[in-house]
Amino acid sequence: MENVKNGIFWLILIIVSTVLVSCKRMPEAKTDEIVINGKFTNSAGRMIWLSKLDGNEVHLLDSVMIGSEEIFSFRIKAQTAGFYVVSSRKNDYAIIIGNKGETIKLTGDATQLSSTWDAKGSGETLLYLKFWNVSRKQMKRVDSLTFIFRSSHLTPEYMTTRIRLDSIFNSIMDERRETATRFVNKNPGSLASLLVINNNFSKIPLFYEERDINYFKLLDSCLPKTYKDNKLVTDFHFRVQNIIKNMKLHQESNRILPPGDLNPSFSPNK
Repeated sequence: MENVKNGIFWLILIIVSTVLVSCKRMPEAKTDEIVINGKFTNSAGRMIWLSKLDGNEVHLLDSVMIGSEEIFSFRIKAQTAGFYVVSSRKNDYAIIIGNKGETIKLTGDATQLSSTWDAKGSGETLLYLKFWNVSRKQMKRVDSLTFIFRSSHLTPEYMTTRIRLDSIFNSIMDERRETATRFVNKNPGSLASLLVINNNFSKIPLFYEERDINYFKLLDSCLPKTYKDNKLVTDFHFRVQNIIKNMKLHQESNRILPPGDLNPSFSPNK
């Protein structure tokens, strides 16, 4: 009987210890925090970096060396929602849109994070991920075009192939812009749309400030309703105001100057 009691005691102790260890490894966010719990395959022995994306600047916040279990956790003190970048190597990353009180589970392959990352626990991140998943498929098509282009570089059919590939690329680019436009129209009060409107596809902007000013104005009018006093939203508002100001200046200059005259701010000799 004593042996049975001892067995039960040790069983309970093991269970409790396992639960405590699990809680320690996978913490939950407090109301003023964002917690990112991650598990990346092929990450043992690698460094994982956490950075904050603030406009066009990236600020390193934290880093961790991954052990054999390939799990990690970042805890962030946060006053408002923001953009966070998790990476294991240069130009290969996942973008998280975290808000205070959120515990986000991040998974992926550390050797090809941009094309494999997935996240749960954040509605904004999930929204952006749906857009990003479509982008992944389109980028694979562009990669295939690039491979064909390089392979045909020294062949007699090079120019014919190039024209055909350019046509296919332009078609993919049109699809990408259409997807992005539809996303912004559908989610004008989302921080995910702020990422989308600043997104490039194969280094080409999906939105141009003056040409697509109506989309910038749309986000500028809707985002403050969802994210009051958010720095990202405030900075975007000032950016839109500057775009509008510059557009008015250009229009005024074009109205005043006679046809063919140069703007006084421009001199071909400078």
